[in-house]
Amino acid sequence: MVINSTKLFLSKNSLYHNVDYLKETKKKKLLPVVKANGYGHGMEEIVGALYFHGQKEYAVARYVEAERIRKMGLKDIRILVFESIGDYSLIENKEDIDISANNINELKSALKYGIPSTRIQIKIDFGFGRNGIYPSEITELKKIIDKTEGKFRGLYSHLFAVNYEDGLLYIKQFNEIVGILGKDKFEMIHLQNSAATLTYDCKIVTHIRAGMLIYGLQDDGFYERNLKQIFSLESEISSIRNLENSKYIAYNLKKSDCNAKHIAKIKLGYADGFLKSNEGSFCLIGNREYKILQVTMDNTFLEVDESIREGDSVLLYHNVSLAALHNKMTIYELLTILSPRIPRVFR
Repeated sequence: MVINSTKLFLSKNSLYHNVDYLKETKKKKLLPVVKANGYGHGMEEIVGALYFHGQKEYAVARYVEAERIRKMGLKDIRILVFESIGDYSLIENKEDIDISANNINELKSALKYGIPSTRIQIKIDFGFGRNGIYPSEITELKKIIDKTEGKFRGLYSHLFAVNYEDGLLYIKQFNEIVGILGKDKFEMIHLQNSAATLTYDCKIVTHIRAGMLIYGLQDDGFYERNLKQIFSLESEISSIRNLENSKYIAYNLKKSDCNAKHIAKIKLGYADGFLKSNEGSFCLIGNREYKILQVTMDNTFLEVDESIREGDSVLLYHNVSLAALHNKMTIYELLTILSPRIPRVFR
């Protein structure tokens, strides 16, 4: 009996290649973003592998994600939580969690509560409509920083979907802000996300903050040939049926334009995060593409021929960019919805 015949296989060699390549080419330290279950790859699996490779600093979106990492029992790590904590009692005795001050009032309240400045990273907002301290508030921010003894853990901002000239302007403004506040007041400084890491060099930062790139994934319009995709979504044929005398495929009538004679079933469905919108796209069996006919809650049905046998390996999302295009989704969306029902396995 086959259990969990669908797996998300991960390559440690490719993961290590990517992080080493980024650090070597940019000549900076790395702050890997492992939020959203490690961008769907498995947070514990990715953090565990990176920790073994010497990585001690991580970034997540939410406090609950930081707690997941803490439960791994790793020593001497630091975890930056991007989103506002709110209840500081949750983290007051957890020296491995750093908080983000996403506005002036949060910075004041964190310091008043007694959170050490060495556990606070200050975010600057260049008008992305998310969060952060505005450049117009820098004078007030400098007064707070100057009154605070010791260093702050970090200063950062975010570059995303900006045109090239705007990116250069924001980098210039960020450099000016660092100069006003004092570079020596911060243990770490970071600005670039994955796309900006490929596009710009920023001398003033101490770390590059990369999410997609460590997984070997890239946004549309960006291509770095030296990065390697670390995941492979694979299943195997669990059964094959002859359709010649049937009006139905699984739960539905065959479409009038469907001439499939044989269907194969794999144990993967929309309950696993493999959506019905994948219908009409293609998987890979051997070196040949086969059409995905129907996706149900727990199974997916493929149009196959007489050459396919039970137990044959099936590769899903063999071209993740085309899969994202077919589903009218970003690569982020496509991978982060993959369910924990799918085991993440290094090989």
